[in-house]
Amino acid sequence: MVSVFAQRQQGMITDNYGGNIGIQYNPANLADSRFRFNMNVIGFNAHLQNNYIQVEPPHSIYKFLNWKRDSTFGTQNFDYPYVEDYTKERLNGKDKFIYTNASVNVFSMQFALKNQAGLSFAITTKAYGKVSNLQENGLKTFLQDLDSVGYAKENQRRLLGETIDMSNTGAAALAYQQFSFKYAVVAKDKGQDFFKIGFGVDYNIGLYGGYFKANDVSYTLTGIDTLSITAADMELAYINPDYLASPDRRLNDFFGKSRLGRGVGINGGFVYEHRPDNKAYKYRMNRRKQVDQSANKYDWKVGASIIDLGFVNFTNGAAARRLTVSSPTNPKNWNNFDSADSWKNIDDVDTFINTFFSSVEQDSSFRMFTPAILNLSADYKIRENIYIAANYTQSLMRNKGKNVKTPNVLSIAPRYESRWLTVALPVSISRYYNIVNLGAYVRGGVFYMGSDNLGGFLTGKKTNGANIYAGFNWPIHYKKLTDSDGDGVSDDEDQCPDMAGPIKTEGCPDADEDGVADDEDKCPNEAGKKRFEGCPDVDADGLVGEDDECPGVYGGKSTHGCPDRDGDGIHDAIDLCPDIAGEPKYKGCIDAPDDISDNKPVTKAPDIIKGDSIIKPITKKSKFDNWDFVTYEYWPVLGAYNDVRWAEELQARLTNIGITATVKSIPGLSKYYVTLGQANSISEAKEIQKILDMPRFNQELNGSLWWKKINK
Repeated sequence: MVSVFAQRQQGMITDNYGGNIGIQYNPANLADSRFRFNMNVIGFNAHLQNNYIQVEPPHSIYKFLNWKRDSTFGTQNFDYPYVEDYTKERLNGKDKFIYTNASVNVFSMQFALKNQAGLSFAITTKAYGKVSNLQENGLKTFLQDLDSVGYAKENQRRLLGETIDMSNTGAAALAYQQFSFKYAVVAKDKGQDFFKIGFGVDYNIGLYGGYFKANDVSYTLTGIDTLSITAADMELAYINPDYLASPDRRLNDFFGKSRLGRGVGINGGFVYEHRPDNKAYKYRMNRRKQVDQSANKYDWKVGASIIDLGFVNFTNGAAARRLTVSSPTNPKNWNNFDSADSWKNIDDVDTFINTFFSSVEQDSSFRMFTPAILNLSADYKIRENIYIAANYTQSLMRNKGKNVKTPNVLSIAPRYESRWLTVALPVSISRYYNIVNLGAYVRGGVFYMGSDNLGGFLTGKKTNGANIYAGFNWPIHYKKLTDSDGDGVSDDEDQCPDMAGPIKTEGCPDADEDGVADDEDKCPNEAGKKRFEGCPDVDADGLVGEDDECPGVYGGKSTHGCPDRDGDGIHDAIDLCPDIAGEPKYKGCIDAPDDISDNKPVTKAPDIIKGDSIIKPITKKSKFDNWDFVTYEYWPVLGAYNDVRWAEELQARLTNIGITATVKSIPGLSKYYVTLGQANSISEAKEIQKILDMPRFNQELNGSLWWKKINK
């Protein structure tokens, strides 16, 4: 998972499907993204520009690299074809500049969050280099003309006696590993105004650093190989190359305790979008308000961001070194400065400075600043899928000093953009480069490729810079929720996508609107409860359908939903003695007619008419017979509970329906029961029994009735 990119890529930075490249340009682009998830998987980008060396091959760079040359090409010197035959100095008396930058992204992902917010994480290796305000005469002092072989010292002869001021000259190189977190959120979404902001924090680990800063440096060429240095106020900082080249050096050394340095950085930006028809992208689905995040909603937008505002402190004493040189009191002659040709690395420069100058301060640490940039952007929608963007990049760094800088760029890029295809033709203007550069960018499917200097690369025979990038993403796009049957339940959640139905039944039809889909409803035309598979429980006895043989009358489960006044397990419709508890084998009556005493009241079951015959039911004693009301009190008891809370709850529920109840405890046991008052006579006991057998009371009592005999 590798992506290489630099600060340019003018064709891609405003592509709404550009992914991480657009986020690097402005963190606010994370909010209201076209992606649920996106990863920049692999790619490359490199940029170089200068105003000193110009490449001039006989054909375009493209043909040259592909060996499409004319027949006379083989007569040229193959030992140094570029240096001697195809490179030219641009000697025009102006200061010289060189800018180069590249980055390697080994892990770059973005995630969409709720409310259109976004989050990204990236691990990026960045490298920058620059030389600025290098006087052309200062360059000629030490270098021969590249195109004047055999004329050694010609430049030096022309400069004899001239004082050269190098006070504004600077050079820097910085490479660092960056761990970057970015977050963006929608700040306003009202009417036509849509505003989003984003910010990020960076943790930087230094991989290499070095700079040269000339505060006040000037000299006079007194001979073709002699300098008289009149001012030398300057700084030089670098990482010892022996540290990097050591065969014992491990990759972990750059990230562990022995790392070269570290620092932090911040990023921030905003985007304003003008949305003339914002409501068209909002709809209701699955009982929630939805926003169509698959579409661009603006007719124009503007944005601004500041990125890479940070630093790296190089504090490894074994590798970091900084020299501060003070100007000599009197001019100091450097005889035979041709000796500089023998310098092989920065150590030789260090040795020369400490030997030649008398006032040199040394330190084992230094700080460098990352290339902070201000980005301004605007994008206008011409028609569906056709846009034109304008972008301006302004470096916030000075040319000299302990920082690296990227060039300022102004670009205009018309483009065609859709989910799987974007084509852009950016035209950019930048100092110290070709005045106008034509680029191209194409993203097809998951692949993308582009260059900001396409004309010079493919057709031009002269160039003083190059820029190219390519790679591919792994996107998971947002899609607008579809609803084929128009029932307000999206197809991905609709169990019946071709038939309209409410969300309560996951989009399937529900004719009786009871929350049970018709294909699962045993009573599809009668509203019921889900636990009864859609069937109603009219008598509220907990039984429905075939299980309830008396659907209109309250009854227990043991009697299949039919009433049983005497509680003997035989429902009243077939109980020959419905008010006297009896045995099933006697159809609800007690077994011993002769046990019935003449002087005791008897409850008679009604006569049963069967065909032309009248069957006299067997009568039995009442269960209230032989009660001793003189010695005992009889209390109807409603259940027994281990916890007094439940007994008190039942007492409260009975009070609500107009029945006075009392909570008592069972002596010797940790149990509680609810009573309804004593029965003073058989008739009173029967009346109490009748009340308690009413279905609505049985539901409230939540238990069976039994009688407790208590001594008076």
